[in-house]
Amino acid sequence: MTLISRLVFSIDKKTEQKSSDQLNIHEISIVIPVKDNQTGIDNFFDNFFKTQAKDTFPKEIIIVCNNSKQKTTIKKEFLDKFSNIKLLECKKVGPASARNLGVQHSTGKWILFVDSDCIPTETLISGYQFAKNGVIAYAGNVKSLKTDLLSNYYETQEILIPLKTLDKNKEFVPQYLITANCLVWKEAFEYVGGFNENITIAGGEDIDLGLRLSQIGDLSYAFTSIALHDFDDGIIGFWKRFKRYGKGNKIIEKLYQTDMKPELFRPNKRNFVNEVLAKMQWLALKIGYHSQK
Repeated sequence: MTLISRLVFSIDKKTEQKSSDQLNIHEISIVIPVKDNQTGIDNFFDNFFKTQAKDTFPKEIIIVCNNSKQKTTIKKEFLDKFSNIKLLECKKVGPASARNLGVQHSTGKWILFVDSDCIPTETLISGYQFAKNGVIAYAGNVKSLKTDLLSNYYETQEILIPLKTLDKNKEFVPQYLITANCLVWKEAFEYVGGFNENITIAGGEDIDLGLRLSQIGDLSYAFTSIALHDFDDGIIGFWKRFKRYGKGNKIIEKLYQTDMKPELFRPNKRNFVNEVLAKMQWLALKIGYHSQK
């Protein structure tokens, strides 16, 4: 487990909501925030049109450029294949603000959040059709694009899979959401006020949203929906990512008055490399946690 070191939340539902609409993939708006990752957006669309048939296209795809040094662009070839691609510019700092802006301009009943360094598979959208109806949000599946040592570690540690918890029926459900791949009923998203824009880093904002959604309705896994994550930033990116997540831990700790201090852990798949990476992950989390005021 990554962002949260252990199960520490026990949240009673303030009210109970269920999505009233059947999950229609043509009522899905995809929202992707991006900062300085034109290559990621190009890769997303390249693979989107390779893996998706026209009859499985969503209602729209909304790209939100979030203070990139060089403005993000959408290639004409992509627009020729699917005209309902929107490109927005968000001047507020952070992916929370960028995603909120994307939702504000969306017209679908469901919002599929994906990160700019994720690659769609054939089941990214259609996989949600096999999920249970009635819940207000789904946590999709995220796997590593590559098979190098770092990518294998990310996948075996389920870095981008939300923590499992038991519901009242003793079934495993996600305790929160991770925006690399998750689907949220727009009505519920708006009911809880969307992402907390006071969280300006890419760490903790999606956990906070998922926890607030879990107070008003049920969440469910949708493992048949698969996105591939490109962890191509090497060991430096590894260190920066978990340092940022450690900051996110501290933010969530303050918001929910709970203990989020990172603790030492053993990797899910034990070998020498993973043991070393687990210690590095813990140290980066710890440094990020203590550096966040």
